[in-house]
Amino acid sequence: MTGILADSLSRNRVDTQAQKGLSVNTINDWLSKLKSRLAPPTSWADRRRIEALELLKNVGGDPDWIELSTHYDGFVREVAVRELCKQSSAEALVSLIERLNDWVPQIRNLATAGLKSYLSPLHAQALLFALEPFMALASRCRADHGPTLAAVRAVLQLPEIRVAVYEEFLTRQGKVARYLFELLLQAETDPQTLLRSALAHRELTVRLLAVSACKKLPVTQARTLLHEALPRPAAKVRVCILRALLPLLDDPKPILRKAMIDISPSIRAFARWAAPHNGLEALDVLAAQLSQSMPTEKREWLGILALGAELNAGLPEPWHTAALSSNYSSVRQAAVYLLRDDQLQELFVALEDPSEKVFSAAVARLNLQPWASIKARLQALLAQDWQGLPTARGQALLQLLPGWQQLAYLFNRMDTEPTLQAFWHRQVEMWRDRQYQMIDPVTPKAEREALAKRLQQLTMQPVHSAG
Repeated sequence: MTGILADSLSRNRVDTQAQKGLSVNTINDWLSKLKSRLAPPTSWADRRRIEALELLKNVGGDPDWIELSTHYDGFVREVAVRELCKQSSAEALVSLIERLNDWVPQIRNLATAGLKSYLSPLHAQALLFALEPFMALASRCRADHGPTLAAVRAVLQLPEIRVAVYEEFLTRQGKVARYLFELLLQAETDPQTLLRSALAHRELTVRLLAVSACKKLPVTQARTLLHEALPRPAAKVRVCILRALLPLLDDPKPILRKAMIDISPSIRAFARWAAPHNGLEALDVLAAQLSQSMPTEKREWLGILALGAELNAGLPEPWHTAALSSNYSSVRQAAVYLLRDDQLQELFVALEDPSEKVFSAAVARLNLQPWASIKARLQALLAQDWQGLPTARGQALLQLLPGWQQLAYLFNRMDTEPTLQAFWHRQVEMWRDRQYQMIDPVTPKAEREALAKRLQQLTMQPVHSAG
């Protein structure tokens, strides 16, 4: 495709209109003259030129050149790009970037020429606005975009716009934040301030890049920055910080002791792995913690309880009692998981906890106990207030019974409470619907068969409500 349409328009452009764009009358005059010179269309290109002429004639007094720059007709795109080259805005720049990869070489060349006017500190905000389109350009291959991208990078690294680029870096996320960090770091002679900000950045991957960059600093500077960043959230980053920080410390034991009772499982796991290499034993660390006063913060409680669980080490009775009565439901839940098999009384007390997490933890622990050891207490609990429990809790307790014992319990309640026949009948039906495959090694075969027979009879009988 050639620039015939645009060249024709350019030759007829009045000087006074050159800086203002195309007016309606000027377009109509030019198009009329140009159309009169064209021979009847004899080729696909000629027909496209005529279509472009008609379209441009009808665009109105304020054409949307950004939209027209994406038109399917290359002649229209060519005129739109020429007009966009005269503008100076971030939106126009984004459109020019898109056309840098146009499938028509002439349009690509026009867009490249128009882009050059933006490669100055005066247009720093427009370049920052268009960072994502620029970055996307790197993966497009209709032309070699390397020189363009290198020129943009050089402008963004100029000292006079560093503050603007730095402020943009602090607010961006994703690949743009990573791009700006690497760009700033490459041009920075004293990167401590940049790395301190990067280690606190909301973009996780920027923080990981900053940890790697800290390894190249002098030991004192790196140690200070990594120490400051270690308490911040995100376990993935904190593990990387620990890995980078430990070789820089004269005595890593204090930081490993603290890490071993961290709330994060990955931090504790790393600390337990590193402890033997630094002359520490996890059990000694736990014992030292238990010899001190009880914690007051939830995070401290959870770290100690988690380390105890991971080491399969019990807590002293006063500590365990305090944890079970903590104001924090997550602490009570962790303490329930630490109860021994012989502490059934505490497990049944936990079933009355208002927190669903604590209740579920108690059910999970009771579900591991032998049926004979919990049978009497569980049956007494069900007989006392099973109907008054929320449905989910009642079903959870019922399912602590072996499968066929659940049915036996429901039949027994049906027999002893004739006024609630309809209610118990619904419970039996719900039980039956749950039984896809039942495993019950406790109930004898003869009892199972008798219960199954009665169940079959019951499902064939109509239900009459009392009263």
